[in-house]
Amino acid sequence: MAAAAAASGAGEKRKRPNGGDGDEDECGHLRASMEQAQLVMEKLREIENGLIQRERAIGGTADTSEPSAERMRDMLAFNVAGDTTVKVRRSTLCAVKGTVIALLFSGRFDDAFLVGKLNTYVGVQTIDTIVIPPSRQNDTPFKYWVELLMSDPGYKRRANRVQIPPLTQDHQQQGEGGQEQQESDAEALSVELPSMIRRAKDARDAQMERLEAIKPLLKTGDSEEDSLVSIEVSGATVTVTKGVATSLGADSTFANMFTKYDPDSHEEDPEYVRRIVDVVARSHMMKQTAVKAADVRGAVGETDLKGFRHALTMYGLDSDRYLGPADGLLTTDHLHKMPQWCEGRNYPEAPSIPSCVGEPVVRIYKATVDGWRWLDFSDAVKGHSPLLIIFRVADSNELFAIIIEGPVEVTGTAESTPDTKSFAFKLRGTDSHPYVGYIGWGSKMDIAGTQERAAPLIDFSSPDSDVRAVLGVAGFSFGVRPAAQQIQIGAPTAASDGELKRCQGFMLQADQPDEWRQWQRPGVRPSDHGWGGDVVFLPVSVKGFHFEIDEFEAYKLA
Repeated sequence: MAAAAAASGAGEKRKRPNGGDGDEDECGHLRASMEQAQLVMEKLREIENGLIQRERAIGGTADTSEPSAERMRDMLAFNVAGDTTVKVRRSTLCAVKGTVIALLFSGRFDDAFLVGKLNTYVGVQTIDTIVIPPSRQNDTPFKYWVELLMSDPGYKRRANRVQIPPLTQDHQQQGEGGQEQQESDAEALSVELPSMIRRAKDARDAQMERLEAIKPLLKTGDSEEDSLVSIEVSGATVTVTKGVATSLGADSTFANMFTKYDPDSHEEDPEYVRRIVDVVARSHMMKQTAVKAADVRGAVGETDLKGFRHALTMYGLDSDRYLGPADGLLTTDHLHKMPQWCEGRNYPEAPSIPSCVGEPVVRIYKATVDGWRWLDFSDAVKGHSPLLIIFRVADSNELFAIIIEGPVEVTGTAESTPDTKSFAFKLRGTDSHPYVGYIGWGSKMDIAGTQERAAPLIDFSSPDSDVRAVLGVAGFSFGVRPAAQQIQIGAPTAASDGELKRCQGFMLQADQPDEWRQWQRPGVRPSDHGWGGDVVFLPVSVKGFHFEIDEFEAYKLA
């Protein structure tokens, strides 16, 4: 009976538990798999076509094949900055695969490459390494172009990617077991399809980044903007595109140097001019609305600063705006040190201090130029904050600085005491007393009115006497007068006419750094003057508590 049942069932189709037809079900899965594979192929073609269209849009040939061996033997000649011819083999420029420079010189963009956009320095003949010499680490024109051209947008993607070995002829075995091996490879390949698509997208994104990186180095398609203009500088030719030349304004001094003035009349060092042109070209390439001070500072390199400043002025760029005033007391080194001196101290956090002199750190007041009167100073700094005040002690050449969080504003005829934090520093000592560093901070600021000076302050230079000042911040009082002058008949009464020249400066004994303790200074207690408190105040200048100032400047920090 069992045999008969088996024979009877042999002619019937096997049924699935859910009632579906077995053969039809298998065929349906096969067709669905083929459709999915087709979708994968279409997606990959879409990715490829997107890259081809992007390359064509920026002037490339959209030839995605590897450059031929013959093309790699091409010897390319470049006119660098208009006066230097550099020859290099294409294979050298394309040696580091995946980099921006390898794509740029692959041969697919030769017709779109814009001569004169790349400037190199110190006679670089070839670029075969991404290691930048220590002497060029702070040379922005050199470092920028090397890092841009040698960058590899796909490096991180490749580092994190799971490597999938391709099917090789060895895997496609023939004969006994060959069919099983092929089916096994196909199944393995299907499992990795999602990873393959992710790799394709990664490759697309990396190539898009390379294309974006080289786009500013190619012709824009606007014949007027792409045209080249040149000037002769001390026998050397400096060339830029008209688009770069007019990027600061069609009638700017920079544009006129290339388009209107006599092209043979320039006598500056061509190195200065090339670096200034490079700053403007990079600003234009990155579509910045204005040249940035940091880029100008970085372009100085190892050139003579005085000569570079002169060239900036000649080409219409304000050297004081970008590099700070040539006669200024404040230096970039000072700005670096002050935040370091503030670290680890138990007081409110000091305001952010920019890292370099030059925009946004702009000088807005200089006493020897703008006047020493309280009104001269207060008018110049009105509305600006935070502020940095820096002043020099007459005869000793010591430098002090104060950072003031809020604005210094005269609100009327009477004095005022706003809740404004300030922080004081000594920036330069003397040969006999070289100590520098943090001095102290204050939570309030004493400001004179137009008629009245600040509230009475302890006169540390004279027992049992007080002084008045036009400004009191973080241990310093400006515009104080000697005790005898406080009652002098005919002495000026209006605070607006008072001068900043005479100063009183002190620090708390508890705040002095260890190295300052070797400096034996006379101490004063508030209780000695009938004031409350038993802390000890010490002078910060070798001149004593009171000293004359021979220069006084104010900078806005934002």
